[in-house]
Amino acid sequence: MSSAATDHPFSVPRYPCGDPNQAATTYLLVSQAPGRDESAAVASELGDAQAGHLALPDYADMAALQRALAQRLASAQVGLHLELRGDQAFVWPLHAQARAAGLQEDEITISSSAQGSRLVFCVHCTHCQPTGATPHLTCSHCGVVLEVRRHFSQRLGAYLGVCADADQPYKEVHP
Repeated sequence: MSSAATDHPFSVPRYPCGDPNQAATTYLLVSQAPGRDESAAVASELGDAQAGHLALPDYADMAALQRALAQRLASAQVGLHLELRGDQAFVWPLHAQARAAGLQEDEITISSSAQGSRLVFCVHCTHCQPTGATPHLTCSHCGVVLEVRRHFSQRLGAYLGVCADADQPYKEVHP
């Protein structure tokens, strides 16, 4: 196995950096932080493309931001490029929403880092929950102590959480 594969396994998301998509006619930035300066910088690099920005602090909650994004995507035309910026728990549900609305992978750019929240999928009860970068957590739904694997599902937008102690899989007490 190459050192690149051990440093960054295939099953962990990669976030390529780069300039905004120059072929896009409309560019929409959705960010977890206010990002006014970032939005202005992106707009200045786009030339003739229209630029828009949705920032989580401008909305009451994540659901309101998702409704605003849904409205934008429903009225979007060919040529839209979507950039999502924030922690993994923020960007991946929006990525799923954009894919469900019909955007292709190459029409979406994700900028995220390992810091902040991420989602963990419990294989025992199918509950998805936010957590930090901790390697273990207790499922908030079924109570199983989970080991967070370095396997990421783009469909779920979550890391895989499996029982950390096979001898005590369902929070059962053994004598």
